Amino acid sequence: MGKQNQVKIAVAFVLLFTFFLGGCEKRSAPVEEKENLKITFFDVGKGDAILIETENTSMLIDAGYDDTSDVILTYLQQDDKSLDYMVITHFDKDHVGGADRVLEEVGAEHIFQPDYETDSGQYAEYQEALAAAGQQPELVTETRILSFDGVECLIYPPQKQEYEEEDNDFSLVISMTYKEQRFLFAGDCEKERLKELLNQPEFELEHDLLKVPHHGRKEKNSEEFLEAVSPNVAVITCSEEEPADDKVRRILRQMGAQTYLTSQGTVTCLCDGEKMEIRQEKG
Repeated sequence: MGKQNQVKIAVAFVLLFTFFLGGCEKRSAPVEEKENLKITFFDVGKGDAILIETENTSMLIDAGYDDTSDVILTYLQQDDKSLDYMVITHFDKDHVGGADRVLEEVGAEHIFQPDYETDSGQYAEYQEALAAAGQQPELVTETRILSFDGVECLIYPPQKQEYEEEDNDFSLVISMTYKEQRFLFAGDCEKERLKELLNQPEFELEHDLLKVPHHGRKEKNSEEFLEAVSPNVAVITCSEEEPADDKVRRILRQMGAQTYLTSQGTVTCLCDGEKMEIRQEKG
């Protein structure tokens, strides 16, 4: 074999080896769904419906509107999933609206809700579904801690019995920790409730992922709150008809937070306890 041919073969081998290494690097293993934490923020318009799943446990935070409940039910019923926990943060129709159908068709072993009542039709349907199922929800009046599959959830209740914003500021807030990653679900908290969160001693306010309160609406203390949470990832549950406030999105952008809007499709977070992978189904 000539010297020139030997050189060509050597160069080709080096290029092939380099390509192989590069290909392997690009195919580095993503976060797997099984045996890890999965959080799904469903696209249900300007409403909240958030499903938390581990290998053995599932928790639904809010249930969107009555007419978007099929989005949740289709997902749960495809694998015959049942709910271990359901948390209704407060009783606005975009949070409790689908709860009656979820209870009727899937069920939940444990149910948590704030300690107040309202006179809306959606709340009445939820109460009827509870009665039909023979279930009594736990009224969260003190900090409640749940532990499952390496996850610790702290449910932080409202601290007052009356608020200027009667429904939204009664929101239960969930702080969740999975190994090194922390997640905060802030319901529809407005100014008074955000102030409580800024002053509370129950948990460190800094979290890796934030479900932005009240669909991205700006309050006087929103910037202070967002800076205190300092999320790497922010999810805003909103619709194209009722979008997030531009000022809130700008604050998050300036902080360097990756921001996802459910108006652009369902958002899924996969977490192995050290890193997160965010996926979005384009709506």
